[in-house]
Amino acid sequence: MLELKIHKTVLRLDFSFFAVIALFLLLDTTGFGITALSACALHELAHMLVMSIFGIYADEITFYGAGVRISSSRTEYAGPLVKALILCAGCAANFVIAVIFRNFGQPEAAAINLFTGIFNLLPIGELDGAGLLKLLLIRICRPEKIDGVMRVIGATFSVICISAIVFFGRGISFTLITTALYFIIVSSRRV
Repeated sequence: MLELKIHKTVLRLDFSFFAVIALFLLLDTTGFGITALSACALHELAHMLVMSIFGIYADEITFYGAGVRISSSRTEYAGPLVKALILCAGCAANFVIAVIFRNFGQPEAAAINLFTGIFNLLPIGELDGAGLLKLLLIRICRPEKIDGVMRVIGATFSVICISAIVFFGRGISFTLITTALYFIIVSSRRV
């Protein structure tokens, strides 16, 4: 793992990140790889923009095989509304960009951004949807029940997503297999 310190932020670059990007671009026969990576970068930049609006700066930014993790000890002291706004920022940016691309006659780029936003709203693993669900559960559940409820909901959504991909997909593909494995792994991890 490579580590760099930029001002007060530690930037971590895991080997798995480079391996996944290389494999993704190597196997990309459709030519949408750069657009998909741009949608993901926009998503993360939107999180960081909203964090900075509230005076919250990243302590660590980790690029790893499953994506990007932005963490800040300052978010622990933020209120639930600020946390929710930070979590929603990435998806909102993808949805806005999807509308812009659609209006400018770029349906593929619009679809990629739409999918990125929707995917990140799933209540699975470390996705934004799981963070939003946890904020909700903190308000309505007893603390000792939250992790169990999160695991059940994450596993349920994982099964639904895998079933939808298999049912509506056009056969077995590398993307299908890696997405299914991602859902299985993150839904089985402790929240």
